[in-house]
Amino acid sequence: MNKYYVGIATTFHDPALAMVDSNGEVLFAEATERYLQEKRAYNCPADVREMVRRILKKYCDPHAEFVIAKPWSRGMHRLMEFQHLLGLTNHERLPRCTEKLTRFLVDEHVMFSSLWLQYISFNLSGGNLADILCTTFGNNKISYVRFPHHVAHAASACLTSPFQEAACMVVDGQGEWGAITYFDYRDGKLKKVAQMRGPESLGILYAICTELCGFSPEKGEEWKLMGLAPYGKLDPEIHNDLKSLVKINGLTFKYPPLRQLNEWRARMKKRARKKDAPALDMADFAFTTQFFYAEVMTTLLNNFHALGLSDNLILGGGCALNSSFNGQIVEKTKFKRLHVPSAPSDDGNALGCALLAYYQDHPDRKPKAVVQSPYLGSSIEEHSLANLTRFGRIQKMRHLPQTVHLEAARLLSEGKLLGWVQGRAEFGPRALGNRSILADPRPADMKDRINALVKFREEFRPFAPSILDEFGPEYFENYQLSPYMERTLTFKESAREKVPAIIHVNRTGRLQSVRREWNPRYYDLIRAFHDLTGVPMLLNTSFNIMGKPIIHSLEDALGLFYTTGLDALVIEDYLIEK
Repeated sequence: MNKYYVGIATTFHDPALAMVDSNGEVLFAEATERYLQEKRAYNCPADVREMVRRILKKYCDPHAEFVIAKPWSRGMHRLMEFQHLLGLTNHERLPRCTEKLTRFLVDEHVMFSSLWLQYISFNLSGGNLADILCTTFGNNKISYVRFPHHVAHAASACLTSPFQEAACMVVDGQGEWGAITYFDYRDGKLKKVAQMRGPESLGILYAICTELCGFSPEKGEEWKLMGLAPYGKLDPEIHNDLKSLVKINGLTFKYPPLRQLNEWRARMKKRARKKDAPALDMADFAFTTQFFYAEVMTTLLNNFHALGLSDNLILGGGCALNSSFNGQIVEKTKFKRLHVPSAPSDDGNALGCALLAYYQDHPDRKPKAVVQSPYLGSSIEEHSLANLTRFGRIQKMRHLPQTVHLEAARLLSEGKLLGWVQGRAEFGPRALGNRSILADPRPADMKDRINALVKFREEFRPFAPSILDEFGPEYFENYQLSPYMERTLTFKESAREKVPAIIHVNRTGRLQSVRREWNPRYYDLIRAFHDLTGVPMLLNTSFNIMGKPIIHSLEDALGLFYTTGLDALVIEDYLIEK
């Protein structure tokens, strides 16, 4: 009988659902925000009812056996129950206990005063799936397992990696008992090496600095701090203040006493961005924050490497999204190869839990050491596309089943802005050529055009290059394979005049390496563009506008197309022009 392993990410932010079949193959993985079109889907169950119905009908036998896995241990669940009994999960009582919470959370606002949200998320997610299996399909063959939060992070990163052995570091805002855990990964098995226990957290410090710069960590705007940082320089006073907070001892670090923390917060608030002040006023603050983060991570990683576990490094947890630092790891540390999964943050824990549950049932099986496809999400509904062709009455719409990529490449070479929707959506926050907005990287003003006409976002934020892998060494210094757009590398000087639209102010780009075996249609598009222009890359950004998730449905794509400055839209084999 078939058996399915469903992982559910149940943190109060970034819920997600993943499914693995009885052979260990990943059938589906997607963040709930895509379906709901609500950024980060705060306090929403991962298994939205209609979403679950579609997944069950499309990807599995709903009458089979199901294992539902969640990324928090039984101990954490018991702690949340205890806090609920004490009234700490009642948001109306939180203001009276924030002073005590500060001892553990450093900054109660940045941590969103989240105990009550966490409690609700723990208990809601998984219920819809079980209810639909029981009531709709008469299936009560359901069991449950739980795994520690950082183990789920590590599994999501390691069990989908191209390495058979590696040292794994999980770094996030806060796990169950600490913010950093180290693992030894060999032949599909994880062994915990060390763990920080306590409130210390690089992720929280980075979030506080993000807020001081005038951005919102609740919205995940750490990206903005990273984008702003290259416009600044090191501020010695802020740097010394940050260094005073972190005393490294081997693989861990400690905060100073609470009094010193409060003094630091008071000093930093005086340096915070003033209301209505331009973001560029905080460029030095942003640069210093990123410099400090890289400094601490480099020391911790070199100390980790000294254990002699492996020259391969795997990073997991929300801090693994710091692509600016990721691109420096091979250069600054003694690790020789790096893997970061497509969804290293809490949404990725859905996949981590599903895989953990599978290998717990099949201890003798080992994962394949290959690059896991990130194209695990939903596809455009065929009936929606059929209805569009039947009822849309769009004059400039063509069906080009063999040549759509050639026509798209021609439009891009003429400077047109193109929405590009193909196959299944990417799992994780990056658009990797299936839900992308694309443009020619050669015009110097292209970045400003897209920010002004399509994305409606700040002028200092860069765009990413998608480059044919075989041309990577020609354009980047110390080129590294980057299949998920997870690291930032430095462009060679010779590339500056060729593709100015995707070179950031510090001569870097957060690149996506493209190979035909990973994404044939996207590869063929870039190859066709190269044939026309001599440039083997495209400007790539996510198919959304600022503040919204990447598009999910045909209706989402059409709505964005007709309300922005996009010139053309490709959906599967159909090309629509304005």
